[in-house]
Amino acid sequence: MSDNAAIKNESENKKSVLCVGMCVLDIVHVCNEFPVEDQDKRSKHGRWQRGGNASNNCTVLSQMDMACEFFGPLTKLKMFQFVLDDMTDRKIDYSHCAYHNCEAPISSILLNEATGSRTIIHSNPNMPYVTYDDFRCLNLTDYGWIHFEGRHHEETMKMMQSVVAFNEGRLDRITVSLELEKLQPENLSLAKFADVVIISKDLAIHLGYENKTMAVHSFRKRTRTGNIIICPWGTDGVAALDSNDKLFTAEAYPPDIVVDSLGAGDTFAAAVIFSLYWKHTLDFAIKFASRLAGLKVGFFGYDQIRENFKKFL
Repeated sequence: MSDNAAIKNESENKKSVLCVGMCVLDIVHVCNEFPVEDQDKRSKHGRWQRGGNASNNCTVLSQMDMACEFFGPLTKLKMFQFVLDDMTDRKIDYSHCAYHNCEAPISSILLNEATGSRTIIHSNPNMPYVTYDDFRCLNLTDYGWIHFEGRHHEETMKMMQSVVAFNEGRLDRITVSLELEKLQPENLSLAKFADVVIISKDLAIHLGYENKTMAVHSFRKRTRTGNIIICPWGTDGVAALDSNDKLFTAEAYPPDIVVDSLGAGDTFAAAVIFSLYWKHTLDFAIKFASRLAGLKVGFFGYDQIRENFKKFL
């Protein structure tokens, strides 16, 4: 049996990764330069794609042959059927999601080819977030890892606390990870219930941290001993603290040409989950995730991950 076949077979035997968060419809335009206000201008090309942090995490995990499930609010509006079909095509389970009769969340995204920047305008007027009552209907024995977006503090805390309670006394415990990206101070306390915490550069700067190393050391005061803290810092690489507060760093691996930076952070988070779930060291995990995120920035979307990720293992 080849190494690739062995990885795929072992992945099929692992319990599923559950990603809790949002799923949106992304409308993406690639422009030569950022447009001037009140201007009629053509883009180089445009596309629809499925977006949202947790949704993108699932996309990347599915590209690496991991069984995964998206859990978040959905709508059955006709325009959103594209999103549901895409999850089905990629073998992402969404069978436990609640549906709402409301407008679909949409992100309009401009990718500036000249600078590599992406500008996002998000619309979500009335989509309710997933609740603890929704979450408690899940059979937690189906999952080996549960990843949460840091949003809607009260409901997410109840969900995370229920997983912590489920894990008590169990040998086959669920690993809990959390991504803190938004500048919402009330969500910082969620870190106490996670085994792995990923904090964004934007949040770290908002908290007064000047660099990636300061970020992971300082954030330890806001969380608990024994968990892992990771902070990707863009082109300056990544810093991480393990459960014993040992520091690890990894450099960034930008492509020769930045093509599509949209979803680079989601790719990084999914790669960390993948690597740590496979029991790789933290040092290996952040280097693997940095390489995969850098690779992803060099092409549109996520489809080339499948044919390339194994070269970094």
